[in-house]
Amino acid sequence: MDDNIRRTVIDPLGKAISLYENQFIRHIIGDHEEKDAFNRAIVERQAKNSIIKPRFIVKDQNYEGRRKYLDLVDVPEGDGIKIKSLTVVVDDNDRVVTWILKRTITDFLPKGDMFYDSQMV
Repeated sequence: MDDNIRRTVIDPLGKAISLYENQFIRHIIGDHEEKDAFNRAIVERQAKNSIIKPRFIVKDQNYEGRRKYLDLVDVPEGDGIKIKSLTVVVDDNDRVVTWILKRTITDFLPKGDMFYDSQMV
């Protein structure tokens, strides 16, 4: 499978962030159980929007050079929706590594590790 760019968007810091087809198929949805893969696939548009207009952009505490784009999204469930935290992880080459849906946000940030806060713009 070619490593074609699936999409590129510009974040609030002016960086061109790219999602590659290979990463999307093999890792973002391919490395997960069916229900998780389905949820990850249906929030692709929201992941794109979370890069364009995130609530926060923060330093990834686990991997040097990576940034995390944090936002709240709605995920269809049954007859309604669930509101979840969406974290989009981007590497130092401005490539999307993955995105993660969570029920809660538990990140701790040392001072100076926040690159962007949409409420402070």
